[in-house]
Amino acid sequence: MKRNTTTNDIASQIEVDAVTNTDATETETMAEMIQSAVAEGFATLRKDLAPGRRFTSPLDSDEFRVPATVKRYSSLKHFAGSAADERAYRFGMFCLGVYGKKQGLDFCHRHGIALHGGDGEIISAKTQRENANASSGFLVPDEFQNDLIDLREKYGVFRQNTRIVPMASDTRSDPRRTNGVAAYFVGESVAPSTSDKTWDRVRLTAKKLMVLTKYSNELNEDAVLNIGDDLAGEIAYAFALKEDQCGFLGDGTSAYGGITGVNTALRAVDATIANIAGLIVSSGSGFAGNYNGIALGDFNDVVAKLPEYADVPGDTRWYCSKFFWGSVMQRLATAAGGARVSDIIDTPQQKSFLGYPVAISQVMPKTSAVSQICCLFGNLRLASRLGDRRMTTIQMSEHALNAFEQDEVVIRGTERFDIVVHDVGDKAGNPGPIVGLITAAS
Repeated sequence: MKRNTTTNDIASQIEVDAVTNTDATETETMAEMIQSAVAEGFATLRKDLAPGRRFTSPLDSDEFRVPATVKRYSSLKHFAGSAADERAYRFGMFCLGVYGKKQGLDFCHRHGIALHGGDGEIISAKTQRENANASSGFLVPDEFQNDLIDLREKYGVFRQNTRIVPMASDTRSDPRRTNGVAAYFVGESVAPSTSDKTWDRVRLTAKKLMVLTKYSNELNEDAVLNIGDDLAGEIAYAFALKEDQCGFLGDGTSAYGGITGVNTALRAVDATIANIAGLIVSSGSGFAGNYNGIALGDFNDVVAKLPEYADVPGDTRWYCSKFFWGSVMQRLATAAGGARVSDIIDTPQQKSFLGYPVAISQVMPKTSAVSQICCLFGNLRLASRLGDRRMTTIQMSEHALNAFEQDEVVIRGTERFDIVVHDVGDKAGNPGPIVGLITAAS
């Protein structure tokens, strides 16, 4: 017999459904909360583990101004832009903090500039004292690190044009493709010959580079604007110069940190210069005394040597000294004629030759000699890598190098890097992405 649904049955069912819906709603709400918390946690973790991004200076958002009491003894030479004074002042105050001066420590504490020692020690406002320092130096904060990097790129030709790779440890090994698969014509039902891509490794090993310089012990807040500008420029210039020397001239000895530069790598391809695919031997002679024997056609031959894959607009350029640019390239260009006087005297500062930009590096040869690689041409980004291992550190001492007796302070800056020139061609007629002009042997 079919049972009739009563009012009480319906009410009971509604009550059960309401409880069930409430439980489901609470379960869904709890699940959403857990999911949201997990998502936020992973977002924070990804942010913490993400590769370092370019630091945004607090000067971009804060209304920081250099105190009116600060004196300017000369125009700034190294910091540039609308906030140059502020950045130079902040770097100078950071240096005072590194030196242990109370006004520098106070400033760093008030403005959130962390004084992190290379060994992990943090100097805080609670430990303020004269000459507080860490034995391994202080890591330069990101906002100043970017200025030092910009200055190194301004001075350092090699760093500007090579491929820079970060090094998370003391060594880094990257695969490099050396050969690809090959295609063959085959007949019907005939299997082709097999071919495989081949690889080798480019290995970077960080070396420590150090600069020592003396500075007047009269480090004070009034003159800190020029102090910051001068110290940043000196440290960055010293690092950039050594990087250029290693990248272009390094011979693998301890004087270059064991680094072999482009010129040495090219010359080492074969004992017989004529067998080196990446070098053009200049015409003429008399190179023991001057470069006059070099002809315009020699440079045309160098351009022709460069493989097409390396001819990338913006990356392909000439590398030489200012003397070589003026005494050889400009001389040949003006002798060729076809230019108005106004074109010669009013040409912008951007140097170019045969349609390609010229990068001046003063470590390249400035005096003629026989069998000398006097000029390079090509794509340095494809031929080499510069590994950056650690940020710049700064340490100060008033006792090293007789500084106490001379009322001076010794400043030590360090960085860790490596350069590997991995592609300069071979002796089998295959030039690499960087080629060169070498003077004749007489």
